[in-house]
Amino acid sequence: MAPAAVLLLAGACSSVALESTDSTDAPLLAGDVVEVPEELPAAAVQPPREAMSGDLAVGGEPRRGGTLQVLLAADPTPIAGWTPWDHVCAWSCRSVMDHVLETLTVVLPDGSVAPWLAESVSADASLQRWTVRLREGIFFTDGEPLDAATVKTGIDDWLRSGRASGGHLRDARITSVIVLDSLTLVIELGEPNAGLPAALAGPVGRVFSVKTAAAEPDIFARAPVGTGPFVFRRWSPGEPAVLEANRGYWRTAADGSKLPWADEIRFTVIDDERDRLAALVEGRGDILMSRSAELATAVVGTSDGAGQPLSVIRSFDDNAGVVLFNLLRAPLDDIRVRRALVASADQDELIRSLGPDVDWLAATQWWAPGSIWHAADVARAWPGHDLERARSLLHEYIEDPERSDGRDPGDAVLVRVLCTDDVALSRMTATLEHQWELTGLVAVEVETLARTGLISRVTGSVVQSPSFAGDFAAACWRVGGESDPAVLASAAVGPVRTTPLNASNFTGEHLAALASLIKSANDPPQRGQAVAQFSAELNNEAPWVYLGYASSVLAASSVVGDLGRTTLPDGDVVEGHRLGVGRYDEAWLRHE
Repeated sequence: MAPAAVLLLAGACSSVALESTDSTDAPLLAGDVVEVPEELPAAAVQPPREAMSGDLAVGGEPRRGGTLQVLLAADPTPIAGWTPWDHVCAWSCRSVMDHVLETLTVVLPDGSVAPWLAESVSADASLQRWTVRLREGIFFTDGEPLDAATVKTGIDDWLRSGRASGGHLRDARITSVIVLDSLTLVIELGEPNAGLPAALAGPVGRVFSVKTAAAEPDIFARAPVGTGPFVFRRWSPGEPAVLEANRGYWRTAADGSKLPWADEIRFTVIDDERDRLAALVEGRGDILMSRSAELATAVVGTSDGAGQPLSVIRSFDDNAGVVLFNLLRAPLDDIRVRRALVASADQDELIRSLGPDVDWLAATQWWAPGSIWHAADVARAWPGHDLERARSLLHEYIEDPERSDGRDPGDAVLVRVLCTDDVALSRMTATLEHQWELTGLVAVEVETLARTGLISRVTGSVVQSPSFAGDFAAACWRVGGESDPAVLASAAVGPVRTTPLNASNFTGEHLAALASLIKSANDPPQRGQAVAQFSAELNNEAPWVYLGYASSVLAASSVVGDLGRTTLPDGDVVEGHRLGVGRYDEAWLRHE
């Protein structure tokens, strides 16, 4: 019998076992069901997800003072303001925002979740009534105390109706927020959602001073007020964001020292990856972030202006490049053809074609090694290159008088591939075309178009029949993302007519049932099993050819100490980053 309440997040990081916050299926820009073991091994926070080099946490005691200069990549949506309800905030934006407006929980580098402004997050057995207990003694930088009423007002009056945040509340299934006392609130959901703690690490859980937001909305949009280790000093669109230390900050380092160490952080966006690296090497910056696999490879072994190796933390993210199949479009509606195309594709060769000098990690599922959601058995079961098996499956299909593409028995199958005109992707699609045509039974046509056109063709529209079925057979795409598995799985296999993010157009009760279990399981091991089985069942459908995992990296010159170090509120220390979004309140400069 299920207990009356299931404690999900409280205290030590080691007690957090559930969660793995924002992208879903997106376009790609640069076999048999496996048996899942009863117990999945716990993944470490560090390698293989994080590859480290250089001097990360040694070389003297931390010292206070100075200005950290952080070099950011350009976000897909330019930063036009900082309100968490109306402004879309991607990775570089969040690198700034997390230092000012904190969240109730945080997602750690391995995908687990830890309490942050919340002291604990717990649910009843239904997973529809969640109790959030806030930490005592925290204040906003305008002097107002953090309390349950402030969190409720922020959700009800701003986040729920916000252009950028409203969808996240709907996805989390939040129906109401109730204040129990000054530090305790209850979040009620319209349906079970085991992924709520992860949602509270994103826009849903972003906490801000509602007093200042209401009194000075225009000023707040340019300089929001939160509880974080820094406050906005100056910023205007297109210019660096300069933050200054909040000397009344509530968190401390592991030894009890007050944070932050630096007096200021200056965040500067440099669009070009090579220019950003050059700026770091030449001493025009102290830290850089990137979500480019090429730059993540290039920084390893690179020295700064003093001749010292850069400190590097590289992550393979829970986001994989694929060549996506449309399961409603012949001949890809037949599993024999899809499995044949997977078997005839040489994944290693495809990855090398994307960038021969780039360090890629071959993908086998949405979650990369090092994530708590990665399943080793699923990785081992992903089929390798097998040309003879491919030919056998194709022969079976093309000789079938009932073949779905309407061609005469014996005729080769035709596969049309959509992709963008990116140079690396053009090399990849040319390599894939050659591999498929080596079977002697496949003809390939490649069509290139702009990114927006690709998205439109793949996701389709409501006026199609069926709605959102898309207009493609195969396409360059990305799968996975940083959201909780409950959000990702439900979006990937939801009803075709109402779920545009079901890009492959999956149908079938078995995947939908597993997605529902991932959302409603209140036992962490059971939930982990459901995620692993979902990954296995998904691969069994052969909905795509996997390429490699996306990469992100933080790199710092030798003047920076403790890159990637975060002391959680309970005193546990974690190292690393997630998607290139760094926390720099514990980074320090060896000279001012």
